[in-house]
Amino acid sequence: MKHLLLTTALVTATAAGVHAQSTDTNTNTAASGTMNSEMFRAESTPDELRASDFLGMRVYASAEGASEDAYEGAQEGWEDIGEINDVILNRDGEVQAVLVDIGGFLGIGERQVAVDMDALEFVSDSSTAENDGDFFLVLTADRATLEGAPAYGAAADGAMTDQHVAAEAEAETEEATQAAEAEAEEAGEEMEQTAENVEAEAEEAGAEMEQTAENVEAEAEEAGAEMEQTAENVEAEAEEAGEEIEQSTENAAEETEQEVELAADATADAAAEAGEEVEQAADEAGEEIEEVGNEVALTDSTAPEADAEATASADANAEMDTTAGTSAFGADFAREGYSDAGMEYLTTENLTGARVYDTNDKWVGEISELVIDDEGKITDAIVDVGGFLGIGEKPVALQLSDLKILRQDEGDEVMVYTAMAEDELKSMPEFEKE
Repeated sequence: MKHLLLTTALVTATAAGVHAQSTDTNTNTAASGTMNSEMFRAESTPDELRASDFLGMRVYASAEGASEDAYEGAQEGWEDIGEINDVILNRDGEVQAVLVDIGGFLGIGERQVAVDMDALEFVSDSSTAENDGDFFLVLTADRATLEGAPAYGAAADGAMTDQHVAAEAEAETEEATQAAEAEAEEAGEEMEQTAENVEAEAEEAGAEMEQTAENVEAEAEEAGAEMEQTAENVEAEAEEAGEEIEQSTENAAEETEQEVELAADATADAAAEAGEEVEQAADEAGEEIEEVGNEVALTDSTAPEADAEATASADANAEMDTTAGTSAFGADFAREGYSDAGMEYLTTENLTGARVYDTNDKWVGEISELVIDDEGKITDAIVDVGGFLGIGEKPVALQLSDLKILRQDEGDEVMVYTAMAEDELKSMPEFEKE
């Protein structure tokens, strides 16, 4: 019997499955010649389905089937095998089977199969209680059964047999394998080329870094030599200036002494006048000494920082340096935008690498490490002073209590202060690890 495919007709679901409810067509009566009014329906029934709703519904396969009349959503283990794309009826209007496209989820290529209506179970979806007509279509079948399901129309139309399907699947698998191998080989060659390129770039970068390091080392040596020569020149100039000051002082003293002797030889009547002359001579000598000192100070102020330090050292020998020594922190010592760091902030992580300044905000070194006692408390900070570009630095130990540690009010920047000058720090014994 030729099968009819329903695409737009209405389908009525019965307790046994979905069947097309046939309506009796009454024959014309000979007496009246009128049509029976039961040929048409004016209202739908509760269990009625429309073909437009039924088509496109998903079909689930479960090896155990559905043991309950209702489930809350699709259950674990239900496989979505495809959707209904057509319905098969007989000439009596009964739904015999539905056409489902399956195979895609099995990985063997999609094909169309006809599923008998008696094999489908209608299971209500309790997760959508507001929709009484919401349900699932469940087919009791395992994967092997689905893989062996014949394609619909294959025998009548001379389509592929199961052997053909298997052969085609094998061919497709082989083709996919070859394509994957080709892609893997190509990817391997690309990776090998990339590795060679990376290695070449790494060698080039290493050579550049080595050359840069050599250049930096040479520049550091040259800068160190220039600084050493400059320090020697400044020291020589300071010694010369100190000798000049000393000679001027001696000359002024001798002149004053001579004038005093001459005044002493004067008569008693001229004693007052002689005293005034001596006082005037002393004032002049003092002014000469002050002028010589001002000339030396002017010369020192135009020298670089290293010259100033050397001159200060020479002046100290002449007992003219009035700023020797270090000043302790005053009670009002503070910096705008900073406040004392609490004990909880004094950690190795926060202090290591922090710069150290003297009370004039001159950078004198940085903290390289901290000394901790047996109780885990920080006792000393090791400060690296002197040197250039990390070369020639001298580590010295300062007690944490002798440092002023300030923390930025609105940030994490740390400023560490010491009451000692850089020269005092350099003169301290070098810290050596035990």
